[in-house]
Amino acid sequence: MKTIHINKLLAIIEVKGKALFSKNFIIMPIFSLGMTYIMKLAYGSISKEIDMTGYYLSMGVLMNVCMTGVYCVAACLAEEKEKNTLRTLMTSSVNGLEFFLGSLIPVVLLMVIVNVLCVFIAGFSMTITEWLCYVAITTISSIIGAVTGMIFGIFAKNQMSAGTMTTPVLILFMLIPMFSHLNEIIETISNYLFTGVIMNFINHVTTKVTLTNPLELGVLFLEFILTVILFLVLYKKNGFEAN
Repeated sequence: MKTIHINKLLAIIEVKGKALFSKNFIIMPIFSLGMTYIMKLAYGSISKEIDMTGYYLSMGVLMNVCMTGVYCVAACLAEEKEKNTLRTLMTSSVNGLEFFLGSLIPVVLLMVIVNVLCVFIAGFSMTITEWLCYVAITTISSIIGAVTGMIFGIFAKNQMSAGTMTTPVLILFMLIPMFSHLNEIIETISNYLFTGVIMNFINHVTTKVTLTNPLELGVLFLEFILTVILFLVLYKKNGFEAN
């Protein structure tokens, strides 16, 4: 089992945190908050009798998990490769687990904060139990999104290629849950996506039915395990692991 050196971990967290708050990437979490507010403004005046706060919240959270989690993380890793800063980390004997955790912690913390703020912006009401479930589900989904971004970042040569590679996946992750109500096949596919689990949970809270079910929990758990293992394997296989 690999040893985690706290000083190296903190150094990676600091580097990743500064990169996230650069003008190239901070726009995405801000845009997620703005999306929630814009949706509320756009539909609030025409839906007096229908509670659409869940819809506003869904759009903001999906945008955050996909754009901040997948795109920003992929582009950030690609930028490090482009500027050779990643290779510098590798020559300092940073192991895969340290790099993984150091890359994950700052972006997930940022995404959790944005997900919580989206609730207040949307005006979505939840009980304490629903809040706990919401934070747990969106946090796990944020981790899955971020690790997915890291996987794409391993293969992307630069930021432009990162955007090109992630765009089709981002469209699927967002559009399939959004249009799952139109077709049984789309709904089935959505049920097996972590973004679909988010949408389903918010719908459950809105309609006051069971918050979640074994299938949704299983999907999150399985996709979490698979993405983490896949990243660590690819990280070492592509020569980033220090010897």
